[in-house]
Amino acid sequence: MTEALAGNMLPVDSAMTSYTSVLNAVEQADADADDAWWRLGSRKEYDACRAEMHARYVAAIGGLPERTPLNAQERGRIVRDGYVVEKVVYESLPGVYVTANLYLPDEKKFKPPYHAFLVTCGHSGLGKGDEDYCRACVMAARQGIASLIYDPIGQGERIQDPPTANVDGHNRFGVLAMLVGRSTAQIRIWDGIRSMDYLDTRRDIRHEGYGYMGNSGGGTMTALVMAIDRRVSAAAPSCYLSSIGEVFSHVGPQDAEQNVFGQLAFGLNHASFVLMGGNAVRMHCCHNDFFPFEGSLRTWRTVSETVANCGLDADRFGLTDVPGPHGWKESARASSIQWMRRWLVCDASTPPIDVQSCRMLDVGYDWRNVDCGLCSTGHAVTVTGNVSKEPGFKSIYDYLRDDLASAEKRRRKLGADEMAALVAKTAGIRRLDELGATAKVVSSAKADGVTVSRVVFSMPSGLRIPSVVCRPAVETGNPVIVLGCTKRSEHVARVKSLVASGRAAMVADIIGTGEIGGRKHSFYGADNPDEEIAVMLYCLGRSLVGVRAEEIVMLADYMKRLTERTADVVAHDRTTVPALHARAVRRDLIGSVELARPPLPWAEAVRKSAVYRFANAVNGALLHYDWTDLLDKGETY
Repeated sequence: MTEALAGNMLPVDSAMTSYTSVLNAVEQADADADDAWWRLGSRKEYDACRAEMHARYVAAIGGLPERTPLNAQERGRIVRDGYVVEKVVYESLPGVYVTANLYLPDEKKFKPPYHAFLVTCGHSGLGKGDEDYCRACVMAARQGIASLIYDPIGQGERIQDPPTANVDGHNRFGVLAMLVGRSTAQIRIWDGIRSMDYLDTRRDIRHEGYGYMGNSGGGTMTALVMAIDRRVSAAAPSCYLSSIGEVFSHVGPQDAEQNVFGQLAFGLNHASFVLMGGNAVRMHCCHNDFFPFEGSLRTWRTVSETVANCGLDADRFGLTDVPGPHGWKESARASSIQWMRRWLVCDASTPPIDVQSCRMLDVGYDWRNVDCGLCSTGHAVTVTGNVSKEPGFKSIYDYLRDDLASAEKRRRKLGADEMAALVAKTAGIRRLDELGATAKVVSSAKADGVTVSRVVFSMPSGLRIPSVVCRPAVETGNPVIVLGCTKRSEHVARVKSLVASGRAAMVADIIGTGEIGGRKHSFYGADNPDEEIAVMLYCLGRSLVGVRAEEIVMLADYMKRLTERTADVVAHDRTTVPALHARAVRRDLIGSVELARPPLPWAEAVRKSAVYRFANAVNGALLHYDWTDLLDKGETY
């Protein structure tokens, strides 16, 4: 028995089966999304496609909040050589302060109102004070174009309690937001939309359309905002647009705002961001970037073919590629501003972008030798350097707690059948007959009256789930399925005890665990290797909790057919929440559930703003139930 549990059942090259099965699904969905654009054959089909995708995109991020007063204030004005910088602050939501610098041209040289674009920052702790981002604002102002650069949430002056900054902060918020049906993408897109609303209030700014640009995380936000707000007439995302399949394969899924729930299920990929907004879009990409240039070329081909097939203006789409590595170089900034002159200012005399000439701007470039505006110091808007000290400040986590409180008030007690339907729908748990799984006994032996069988379950995705079933000669109780995230051998003592008491026992490695739990990338240092898989499934509109629950139901069905008894489950760590979900949908197959080391209840995690994991979460679940609501009377966690 010990030997059967300890040894690997699958070939060595199957160690990444969980990862590769999900990545394969991502790559196929990404390719299908490209194909859907390629199949469009007219402007009418194109317009209908992007209108439908826009609606699904808005819904997927959690919808857009209600517009509330901006309460904008000017906190300072600095006159520099050739431009002026105003320090401003406004509220994207009540109490959610956005700190920004507005770079304006010199009125002696350029008369207002000015065309304007927004600069959305990448993952710099300085936010709007980073020299690369400030530099673009200075360059534009000296050409007569205004620009508004604002701090992203969790960066610059907007680091808040809990003081988790940058990517870590975006991911921390993202998991908790997911539980109440929101997303990091939603809050960051809303900041961008409200920043354009602020420009709408300015008499010195022209309001017929805005530009948008940014690099890396700012390239992400440029792509996300340009696809959702029709006021963006020209956009220049840098160092982001590649292809989802290439990014996930090369470096794994990136931070929370870059992943929209179910986006690949309805065809929202990188090419979609370029095509669906109706903007003039210039892709800026680096060779040898961790956003693979090969993916950028693939997306560019999809865009180009769609433009040709649907009769769009090819001049409104372009690609600037420069040497790597990753970063917003002078070449990309110059190309972006030239793009704004052509399609935002609508200066038809603007020459075509000469990519080779742009590249030469990077030779010998040193930001310390050029004007980078209010970089490093002087860009702060608040007195304390942090918005948390502003009157009426409200954290984005406070909004999640408000959502939770409202959801809890609306809940009503459900019967078992109602709860089963709700859980299956929310977690995306399919019926057994939809799984298409097959089981095969690969070996069986009998010793000391105990039959030990190795059983492999094969899924249509290519995923293979190894399990070991131990049956005593005389069975006097329900079989038990033992689940965990580590090696099967760690459950030897428990299995021996169960068999000695007359109960059959199965130890199985469900997706992302044990023998099939290998990973290719670490998701921002998460200590659980299945986090990468969970985020990829999120983009497919699924949850790791739901997929694991399906597999547990499958295992329980096998054990019932084998023993003619309902199975009990012993679950450890990140298999605990899936086990409760499995029972909730199939009480005819699963009896008691024993939990070892489960995560925090979802509601408690939201109330504490705790670090949580995508692997333990279900999108929108807290609007309907907490996982602890699935416990039976007398069961504890």
